[in-house]
Amino acid sequence: METSVSISSHGGLSLLKATRVAAAVRHLRTIVLLKAGGRVAGARNVLGVLALCGALGSPLEIEAFGSDGPLAARAVEEILAGSGGWDVVNAGELADV
Repeated sequence: METSVSISSHGGLSLLKATRVAAAVRHLRTIVLLKAGGRVAGARNVLGVLALCGALGSPLEIEAFGSDGPLAARAVEEILAGSGGWDVVNAGELADV
């Protein structure tokens, strides 16, 4: 599954959001890649996600491969878009679904 999202916070991609992305996909059976400006990071790698340094409005592509791909892509998209609802607690509950 492939989708894209624009960074919604003025400070760009924050450590908190990078941590939430990693936590959201950590226990899912999928590989999630984030792409920005020719760079690629695995979503489970907090420093890799943070290194993408997306500024306000910059596009990030999300690619998810595996049985939980659509769920993982949606979770990452919602975290990065700033729409809320997906936090570290919810991510742990997703692993049991």
